[in-house]
Amino acid sequence: MPYLDRSGQAIIEGGSIVIRVAIEALPTVLEGAWTSQSIGTRYKITNLDEFSRDLVIELNREEENGTTRVHKMFDAAIEEAIGQGAFGIEEHEDQEI
Repeated sequence: MPYLDRSGQAIIEGGSIVIRVAIEALPTVLEGAWTSQSIGTRYKITNLDEFSRDLVIELNREEENGTTRVHKMFDAAIEEAIGQGAFGIEEHEDQEI
């Protein structure tokens, strides 16, 4: 399955952090969600184009404060990177919000 080689990885490309998931990999992603018990019911994708559009809508759906699932993913990854001793970052001198 060559599409798995180019899916599910974050890379730095042209001054941006890019995350790609090949649409053709979504059945494997969905099966993995069930196998890891992230979802309680096993599903199969019957229309890849329709499902991928609806999935993107959910990834970008904003809460009342404007955050999306993508924002929350970055927040969690930033916290973990700091916890793992990431370089190139230090505490800001102004801690007031």
